[in-house]
Amino acid sequence: MRGFVAIVRTLSFGAALGFALRAECVIAGETIKFHARHVNVATKFESTEVPDQSGHVIAMFQAKGIGIRTVGPDEPPYKIDLWGTGDYQKDGTGKEHGYGRFTFADGSSYYEEWTGSVSNGHDVGTAVYKEGTGRFKGAKGGSRFDCLLLGDRFICDVDGTIELP
Repeated sequence: MRGFVAIVRTLSFGAALGFALRAECVIAGETIKFHARHVNVATKFESTEVPDQSGHVIAMFQAKGIGIRTVGPDEPPYKIDLWGTGDYQKDGTGKEHGYGRFTFADGSSYYEEWTGSVSNGHDVGTAVYKEGTGRFKGAKGGSRFDCLLLGDRFICDVDGTIELP
């Protein structure tokens, strides 16, 4: 029985070490192409209607969520923090701009700056990646996103590229 326990411990340690090394293993000049699903919820939303323009609203918001990579290198779910502003019309259209931070299981992170156009219950736009830490230090890249807007929640399909230095 002791031999079996030792084997299980060794395999468990090996699996954990293998994941840690894989997550930290970065190849200089590598380009990572991925598809991810982001599930977010607004944690703060403050809006003001523009005077003398019925239905024209300016807003500031914050959101939190998780990202799950579905195509590209394996990655545990990662944490998402978003901050943004919106300029919305009464017909449901608008423009958004903001920033996001993505934090991974190993503590590495990167920021993005994004812009989007809102219509027909979707926010569609692009993001530029910048200011990485850990394995993303010096990384560049960006993405295209399509978010389905569901009240205080939004689900985004993201296709991106990360270029490592």
